[in-house]
Amino acid sequence: MLDGCATVKFPSYYLLLRPCRNMSQKAHILFQLAQAAAREGRQQVRPQVALNVWDTLTGGPTVSAQPSATSPTPLPAATASGTAGGAAAADDRLAPGLNLLGISSKPLVQAGFSAVPWAGRPAQQLAGLAGVGSSNIAAQAAAGVLNRSPAAPVLGVRRQQSHFHSNISLNKQIMNTHNMRELHTIVRNMGDSFDFFNISSAIARVPKLANPSNSVQGDATAKALVDDLASLMATHINTFDARGLANASWALGKLKYASNPKLPALIAAAAMDKMEAFSAQNLSNLLWSFVYLHHRNDQLLTAVAQQVVSKVNDFKPQELANTMWALASMDYQNGTLMEVVSQRVLELVDKFKEQELSNLVWAFAKLHYYDEQLFGRLMSAVAGKLQHFLPQGVSNTAWAVATAGHKDEQLFSQLLAKCKPQMAEYDVQGLSNMLWAAATLGYKDEAFLATAMQELTSRLDRMSSQNLSNALWAFASLGYVGSSLLGSWAEAVQRKLDLFEPQGLSNTAWAFAKLNYHKPQLFEAIANASVSKLGSFTAQGLSNIAWAYATAGVYHPALMQQLAHQVCCQVSSFHAKHCSVTAWALATLRFYNAATYQLLLEQFAVQINSAEPQNVANTLWAFARTGHPMAEHSGSVVSAAKQLLPYMNQQELCNTVWALAVLDHLDLGTWQEFCRCIAGLQDGLTTEGQQQAYHAQLLLHSNTARAAGMPLASIPQGLLIPLPEPLHTSAKQLWLASAKDVHISKLQADVSAALQLAGIPNTMEWLTDDGLFSIDIAFELDKLRIAVEVDGNHHYTNSMPQRPLSEVLVRRRLLQDRGWQVVNISYLDWESLPADTASKAAALLQHLSVTLDHSGVWEQVGLPQRGHDAAAVCDLSRNASQAALAAPCAAYVPTLKVSTDAMQDGVGYDQAPQGLSGVLDSLDAAPAVGASQLAAIVGSLGNSAGQTGTLGPSVWGSTDPVWGVNSSSVSCSGWDKNVVADLLALSQVQQQQLGALQQLQADQEQQQLQQERLQLQQLQVPWIQSRADGSSKSMAMPAFSWADPLMQSLWGPAQGWSGPGQLRTDAFADKAMGKSCRDGVLQYCKG
Repeated sequence: MLDGCATVKFPSYYLLLRPCRNMSQKAHILFQLAQAAAREGRQQVRPQVALNVWDTLTGGPTVSAQPSATSPTPLPAATASGTAGGAAAADDRLAPGLNLLGISSKPLVQAGFSAVPWAGRPAQQLAGLAGVGSSNIAAQAAAGVLNRSPAAPVLGVRRQQSHFHSNISLNKQIMNTHNMRELHTIVRNMGDSFDFFNISSAIARVPKLANPSNSVQGDATAKALVDDLASLMATHINTFDARGLANASWALGKLKYASNPKLPALIAAAAMDKMEAFSAQNLSNLLWSFVYLHHRNDQLLTAVAQQVVSKVNDFKPQELANTMWALASMDYQNGTLMEVVSQRVLELVDKFKEQELSNLVWAFAKLHYYDEQLFGRLMSAVAGKLQHFLPQGVSNTAWAVATAGHKDEQLFSQLLAKCKPQMAEYDVQGLSNMLWAAATLGYKDEAFLATAMQELTSRLDRMSSQNLSNALWAFASLGYVGSSLLGSWAEAVQRKLDLFEPQGLSNTAWAFAKLNYHKPQLFEAIANASVSKLGSFTAQGLSNIAWAYATAGVYHPALMQQLAHQVCCQVSSFHAKHCSVTAWALATLRFYNAATYQLLLEQFAVQINSAEPQNVANTLWAFARTGHPMAEHSGSVVSAAKQLLPYMNQQELCNTVWALAVLDHLDLGTWQEFCRCIAGLQDGLTTEGQQQAYHAQLLLHSNTARAAGMPLASIPQGLLIPLPEPLHTSAKQLWLASAKDVHISKLQADVSAALQLAGIPNTMEWLTDDGLFSIDIAFELDKLRIAVEVDGNHHYTNSMPQRPLSEVLVRRRLLQDRGWQVVNISYLDWESLPADTASKAAALLQHLSVTLDHSGVWEQVGLPQRGHDAAAVCDLSRNASQAALAAPCAAYVPTLKVSTDAMQDGVGYDQAPQGLSGVLDSLDAAPAVGASQLAAIVGSLGNSAGQTGTLGPSVWGSTDPVWGVNSSSVSCSGWDKNVVADLLALSQVQQQQLGALQQLQADQEQQQLQQERLQLQQLQVPWIQSRADGSSKSMAMPAFSWADPLMQSLWGPAQGWSGPGQLRTDAFADKAMGKSCRDGVLQYCKG
């Protein structure tokens, strides 16, 4: 029997009849041929196979291979019942065909297929065979497609016989070719005589003659041959039957080459017209070929899906697996199809071969169809045949299991065990898929990861951009760090960055950040490659790349600007997690854009019900750090934070309560709930967590005092609820220790030196009375305590350099609570001042006068004192010169302590004075400012009462006490004549070089003194314990190196010096230091 009547072809049926030994067999074959003719007769065109079979059976005229240009004129439909005359006519038409094939009519009658149904009842008989309506068959017969006139039967038989032999001969020649050139010669010479079967056979022959890879690329003869065959197929496309279309398309897919880009569309259109004639194998081959021809036709796919559903029981395991693989490759979704196919798969599950199993599970996973029973049965079949799986099958199965989320640790461990000893046989795609699957399922096998890292590192040049990003993502997700090899991976990534897709760029940056590989060169390169592609990033991709750069600590201005723009464009697609991660990353990188933050806040408020505790904590932290107002959205976000407190870990708790305190949304009830939550933590709080919690406590107490309208010191302790013990004591000790662990930056030292030069004695890193804060620069002015906070660029946003972070504003608030008037000097403010020292000092003094609103005569200025007992301050009246000569506190000494941060900012050790000799050298090198020069400087700023002028290049401005931002410029009143005189006097003091030593800091808070005493005792620094008047006075010289020659000359004997001793008073010391300076030290020590 034939394999489906729709697969019968014209040249083949003659050969099928020849080996039949009895008439009964031939009759059965003819019966099926008639069925095929009836099926083909449904089409509007005249398919060659149908007409040739019918003409053979009826002895009709020969039919041209080309369809007619117009449809035949319809004739009246045949009647349902025939007559005896009609039967006789049918016998007459059938006899020539039977004679040609050597078949008598008797076996046909015995087979139940007499001549009568052909003439008298064609509609009913053939409709039943073909499964179509009788009216359609009758119409086809009336149109001349089935019931043809038997004119000149003998001539028709001869012509038909000649046609058969010609096509069969051509096919034999095609199948006997040995190379492309032989086949191409036949096509060139005889192609005009080809029918659809010859064309299909020739196309199918090409892959067998091609190179082992079935590729025609690089073979000019092969490409020319395929081009000619494709042209023939396009011309004769309407004469192809279902099997011919499927086979020819399969061959072209095998070659992965279609010279005529319109040919796949022509094949699809022709297949649509004959869809019901396609067998299961035809459908499978057609779909498979379209994957490799890169042609997707949704109308065709829908039609094929309908045929698969109706014929699913005809599908064999290989056909079913190939069909699903093709549909998955083209990402075609059809729920009904999936349900029907899955049931058929369950029926055949034990009959699938290894590759068919891997293709099936891959297809179901790719189409996101997961049924636990289905996957369970498939995985059982996989486990039973795993030993025979090829590497690709193993990797595809692992990928499918991970994509579907199927939990089967035993099977996955078997897949890894199968992979490890054969890893060298896997291609880079397979290994990348294995790694990705392991990471997705969270299955960490150290031995597998180490072997995979080594194997892939040796093949980095062969890895595609997607392979690289997937493998890196897997290593990072599983926490495997091959630090010694990541450099090679980074180089490979940089070589192929132009080939990375948006998701690959995002995942790669995320992976390197996660693996703690933070080389700026790599992240600069990834940023440059990403900027132009950010428009194609998903919400997940945008948040991932933002997180990566924040974690790596790399700020790329162009990337951040474009990222902010894309966030604004795509924010409606952001989930709560995306909003949270993006906001956290932008805040960490100190990037601020009001529109971006506002849109993120609004979207987060919309998604608040799906937010996890970490999302809420990170979002609040981000908005608190940048000081972005939450306005009308504060209610929903703050409410969610309070509800989620019991479900937060320690870091989330501390971030949340700190953020609420900074944003002034921390109430007493929330604080108490926070205290209950942290009291129940098993591991307690980290050092950072304790400092955050204590900072939140300070802010809560500050807000309580301000709400009550009372000074903080006046609030009853019962109203200031502290952290629970012993956490409170521990956190406070950490905070006190951090207040003393300070580093003086070069900027801070320069500002202090300028103030000294301007006649403002000051001290750096002065502890507040409660010891909780160390003030950058402190002094007293007319019994007002002044705190000058010097803020480097890390205290401001990168995108808006004049916008301070909340840490600046919160610190300002807390210092104000402790009775200090705060003046902030930013790095931009300092850079805008005049370059020469004297002009800079004068401008700085003017800024202090304006900011403090203290433009009148400064009666007294001096070092800060404990409490409000301001004693021994320097009088800056008209006798300022004499006061400065008498008091060492007005001396100018450049600071010697430069922080490591300053060194990283470009301040080399050669730029900082070393030891006391450096102090004297810098003092000798300082320019002497004459009275005329200083008067000119002051005059340029306005030297008459009431006159105004702009200070510097539009930098100094007022600052709001709580959240304000420096304004671009401010006009300030003119200089007081007394101030001018004071500056002139100070200029003379500098010329005489009376400021050789900085006023030694004294009367520090007791805890600081104990720490310094311990440090100085380790250095064997002498302490002076008492004054002449009996008051206690602890004093220490700066901790200079005792190896310094000048230190030896001042503090030890002239020869044989072995350590700190008494201050020398001989001529050598006078020469080295200057007698007046040495006397000042002696006078201070004796005092």
